[in-house]
Amino acid sequence: MTTPPESVVAFADRLCAELTRVSTRLDAAYLHGSAALGGWVPAFSDVDLLLITSDDTTSAELEAMARALVDTSGHCPGRGLECSAVTLSQAAEPAPPWPFLLHVATGPDEPGGHRVVHGCAGTGDTDLLMHYAVCRAGGWPVRGPAAPELIGAVPRPAVLAYLADELRWGLDHAPEAYAVLNACRAAIFLTHGQIVSKIAGGESALRTGSGPADVIGRALAQQRGLETGHTAGPDAAAFVLDVAQALRAAADAGKRERSDRGPRCQR
Repeated sequence: MTTPPESVVAFADRLCAELTRVSTRLDAAYLHGSAALGGWVPAFSDVDLLLITSDDTTSAELEAMARALVDTSGHCPGRGLECSAVTLSQAAEPAPPWPFLLHVATGPDEPGGHRVVHGCAGTGDTDLLMHYAVCRAGGWPVRGPAAPELIGAVPRPAVLAYLADELRWGLDHAPEAYAVLNACRAAIFLTHGQIVSKIAGGESALRTGSGPADVIGRALAQQRGLETGHTAGPDAAAFVLDVAQALRAAADAGKRERSDRGPRCQR
């Protein structure tokens, strides 16, 4: 587990203090994303936080928690805050549609500086799949026990399929660095089952020669703010699509294998 930057931990502690001031339902809080995985770049990174609350958290308490998150977000040491809240039951058995109670996002990309979304019955957020996986692999406990004690495992085929979809989304909607470096770290998960930061993924790909050096070096420079970001060029797109295809093939094979095994007997 990587120790997050002191500024991020201090901010997360402040958020949790405000949350516990307005509600007694907060059971755990985990930093994930770049701050927890070792790829923190203040000018480009969000503070990613997953909250786990009691199953009986009320709508009034969620409203109060949302206001506390937005009001405290001005102290964020990064680009903004990305925070989701789920119940203990939702975290213990992660499953589609990946339901949640609350999502709060702040920063320059949000109209008006912030966005608050309340979860609805029967709907969810696929991104939670990866939040759970990252928290289990390297989440930093701001409050509560180690993440695997409260968060159940996400099936590997589901993670692979998510990563494949994310790479294709990144090519269409995100800068080149996002797509390329996500492809590098997705390839590491595919081959080694490890979850690493975007920067660590790119550096590993350069060391091992597992991708086009010029494309990856360019993406790393963009991620670190040393070069101007831009949409993916043809060489970058080809690399990302190759990785996405490999991920999708592995996901489909894993799903078939799970289906062939059938349901497991319960003891």
